[in-house]
Amino acid sequence: MSKDDRRSPRARGTRAPEPRKTRRGLLFTVAPAVLAILIVVAMTAVIRANTKHETGQADPVSVNNLGALTTTTTAPSSSTTAAPPTSTTPPDNPQLAKNAVDAVDDLGLSHVELGVGVLDRDTGQVTLGEDGSTPFYSASVLKLFVITALLHDQEAGQLSLSSTDMSEVTAALEQSDDGAMDALWEKFSGPKLIDQITGLAHLQDTELPSDLSQWGETMISARDVLSVYQYVFTSLNATDGKLLLGDLNNAAASGADGFNQSFGLLAPGLRTPATKAKQGWMEYGTKMMLHTTGVVGSSEQYVVAILSLQRMSIGWAAGRSNMNSATKATLAALGSASQ
Repeated sequence: MSKDDRRSPRARGTRAPEPRKTRRGLLFTVAPAVLAILIVVAMTAVIRANTKHETGQADPVSVNNLGALTTTTTAPSSSTTAAPPTSTTPPDNPQLAKNAVDAVDDLGLSHVELGVGVLDRDTGQVTLGEDGSTPFYSASVLKLFVITALLHDQEAGQLSLSSTDMSEVTAALEQSDDGAMDALWEKFSGPKLIDQITGLAHLQDTELPSDLSQWGETMISARDVLSVYQYVFTSLNATDGKLLLGDLNNAAASGADGFNQSFGLLAPGLRTPATKAKQGWMEYGTKMMLHTTGVVGSSEQYVVAILSLQRMSIGWAAGRSNMNSATKATLAALGSASQ
């Protein structure tokens, strides 16, 4: 009720009845009228109070503004104190990841199948492209899966990695050394490790080959690659996580077999000092697999996985060029967070 609404009827100019001893008859004539006026004034005050806000007249609710009412955020009451900001980092933008996968899907590269996914570690959001859950032959990306499981087992006291084993871990990650991977696969039962990481990281599309010695033919998806990286960040202890990511940060320009793995996230002009990547390449009949996966940006906010199936007839150089185009589109969409 406003200040004006609290004034009494008398203060508004209503005439008071004269003394009873001089105008007794008039009293019985005027009193009912005064009473009626008082009732009318009181009713008016109630109606006005119910149709006003404390600071002014309320707008009527109509069909035209119902929609606005349902989408308006309720303001905090005067007794609620807003919490101070906990970080000066700009708010997360989920649209960036969607733009990234859309940019790859929209490239329209001829005879190239691309499975792409982006993990935003700040929010836990996973954004997949059209073939983000499609299985591809893993090639050397499987080394990331195996070594993550090995480090978990050592933490759990199930095995102890020797200095030789650790050298093979480093070679498998930095130079993508197949010989080192073969040794780890045979010594620690690679298929068992894949089954284990499938459960630990909740993988959905990973499947071992019928010939268990051919580890590069294990089927994986971009979605599962992101899940393994997430496991490294959230479930390995800090020492093991730092060791694994440090090896990926030191990825060599060429693999142990002499293959040029400077494509995708490791391509000149796209690789930054903060990039941590595990590449994959394999020839299978008339097809080639070229994969680039890893963590980008100094804040390590985004994990990117781009898997490809391409025609072998175009040659490795053209295949790398296609991967560079897909990676460039992804990083451009993520903007400064990928630097």
